[in-house]
Amino acid sequence: MTNTIIHIGMPRTATTFFQQNVFPFIPDYLAFNIETTHFDAVFNQLQFADDTFYDNTKILDFANNCKNKNIILSNENFVGQSYFLNHNNRTSIAKRLSEAFPEAKILLVLRNQIDLLASLYAISLEWRETKHIDDYIWQPIKDKNTDVESGPAKLYYNTYEDYENIEGYDYLSLIQLYKKYFNHVEVLLFEDFIHQPKDFATKLDALFGFEQPTTISLLNQKELLNKSVDVVQARKLRKLNKFQNLVSHSKLLYRIYVKLKRNILKKKRSNEKPCFSLKKTAELKTHFGKLNKQLAEQYPEIGLQKHHEKYYF
Repeated sequence: MTNTIIHIGMPRTATTFFQQNVFPFIPDYLAFNIETTHFDAVFNQLQFADDTFYDNTKILDFANNCKNKNIILSNENFVGQSYFLNHNNRTSIAKRLSEAFPEAKILLVLRNQIDLLASLYAISLEWRETKHIDDYIWQPIKDKNTDVESGPAKLYYNTYEDYENIEGYDYLSLIQLYKKYFNHVEVLLFEDFIHQPKDFATKLDALFGFEQPTTISLLNQKELLNKSVDVVQARKLRKLNKFQNLVSHSKLLYRIYVKLKRNILKKKRSNEKPCFSLKKTAELKTHFGKLNKQLAEQYPEIGLQKHHEKYYF
């Protein structure tokens, strides 16, 4: 009997570490990471094509070619694209994956939302982010303080600018969605990966079907990848990124821009990371605390209770 494991996220939960240092070395498994699951035309269409354009024969052919193999499909964007799309492709992705891999086991790693969003902000600064961290999250009108938050107040979803939409980090609705389409949904916690790696590895071994400890050596062997910037780097990157559109029209200016960015990224000066203001932190704790408490009550086996302070209930 073969296994198909689909690792769907979340982002900023050591996904790059798993994709580079763990999944390719799982015994008797073939790993497909983002070079296939995001950039290959088959999976790109699976994620982003409207139903009127979607051709499911391509993903079915891919699945058929993997029929007698143990495989891992890993892409943190399977939880839905946040920027611009506001996670609106979340359900279509789950449905299409289930049509191609109906017996697959789902692996989802959660991380408390405030740390996750702050980490996403820090990594987005390395791309082109210019907003202050408190303005980085888009909230629906009913939850939005229009006096302090940027963006058109009448929009429920902003599809004109790049924001992280707060709705996409409701973990309960995400888990319920995947449980609707798949019989086995394994939910692990990033906090356990960091502080209780043996327990995390034991659950991972069971998912892959190993009776003896197998993954713990892979989890312990290397440092995490994609470490985020510090507050000094963040401040400089925000300023520099404001010139990106301007310099993109000149090869010389763009080379200078890239060199300046590389110099900023090389010079880490502290361990202090960009973080939300006290006011914004309190607001996010109130919002996510209610959702996380519901999740802990409905699925106590996940173990959120062990980290109730991290999940704000």
